[in-house]
Amino acid sequence: MSKLLKSIVSMAIAGAVSTSALAADGTINFTGEIVAASCKIDGGAGTSVGGDKGNQNIDISLGKVSVDSLSSTGAGGIVGGKGINLNLDCGNSAAKLKTVKLQFDPNSGSGIDSKNLSLLKVTGGAEGVGIGIYNGSNQLLNLAANETIDGALSTSGEGADVKQTAKLNLRAGYVANGAPVKAGPANGTLPFTLTYE
Repeated sequence: MSKLLKSIVSMAIAGAVSTSALAADGTINFTGEIVAASCKIDGGAGTSVGGDKGNQNIDISLGKVSVDSLSSTGAGGIVGGKGINLNLDCGNSAAKLKTVKLQFDPNSGSGIDSKNLSLLKVTGGAEGVGIGIYNGSNQLLNLAANETIDGALSTSGEGADVKQTAKLNLRAGYVANGAPVKAGPANGTLPFTLTYE
């Protein structure tokens, strides 16, 4: 067999293999809706919120926590918990909507802790610890499972003075992830989006 013929046969086989790798196994169908709702977040006691609606930053200091206090709690133990109270003012933009959800995107921030997928990964040098987010019932959210903090939208006023508001209460703290704890800065970023139902 000539070199040219061998080359053509090899390319034909490679082409057949690569096309079979592109075969479809199913379809993902996305549904949703863009709504006019837009809420401004104001911080309650102990919470600092800056920026304009749609681009707000919530700064939470978890303080300085000792290695010993984290090590003594064992995996899953929380230390340095901080209450976060968020007051949402949606004006009259959320008409006919009942619920607002605080939805997190850890992968666009500092990431998910590899030892405990419920935790936010810390950056800066500390080890054996992640940041846990707890709902109003003091239950740890699973950040890898896209769990949310939900609040009911309340309506007050009449006519042009109608106003929708909501309160979102949560808690954050350092949580031992089961690995040996090592001292160092333990920071984290957790982007969020407000979604509505």
